[in-house]
Amino acid sequence: MATKNEQWGERMLAGEAARLLGVGVQTLHFYEQQGLIPHPPRSASGYRLYTPPIMERLQFIRKAQTLGFSLEEIKEILDLAKRGTSPCGTVQKALAEKLQAVDRRLEELHSFRSDLATLIRQAPKLSAKAATGQVCSIVEEAPNLELTSFTGRKLAGSKERRKIKIT
Repeated sequence: MATKNEQWGERMLAGEAARLLGVGVQTLHFYEQQGLIPHPPRSASGYRLYTPPIMERLQFIRKAQTLGFSLEEIKEILDLAKRGTSPCGTVQKALAEKLQAVDRRLEELHSFRSDLATLIRQAPKLSAKAATGQVCSIVEEAPNLELTSFTGRKLAGSKERRKIKIT
């Protein structure tokens, strides 16, 4: 029943496959449900057996994610390959777009860093303005900055509330 592959070895159960890939078992099941991987064969007792070709597909998915591809984009890449079309041109174009987005984000972060450094320099003067009832005059007197969180969502003017844990 076991097939060998130099990189992946025998067919393996979901727990072992997940451990080797650095994901949870539910992630493997989700990939299967989304059509990113084929349905793995089952053991006599009904357990999924991840074959070397499925493990290679899973490794491709994980690698593509580290390059910034969403699961939807990965599915499109896999679908192109399945239809016999090389997805490399599409991948190259998408990577170029991702690089431009990273460059834009770095510019935003550099600008935000500069704004924070300015605020830190002004903090002693701002904290001297502390009045009764204020939480922190540094924050309250700070200019309204147009900033983007690390997830890329605009915060300034947003109605989204975030809880901050300070320890």
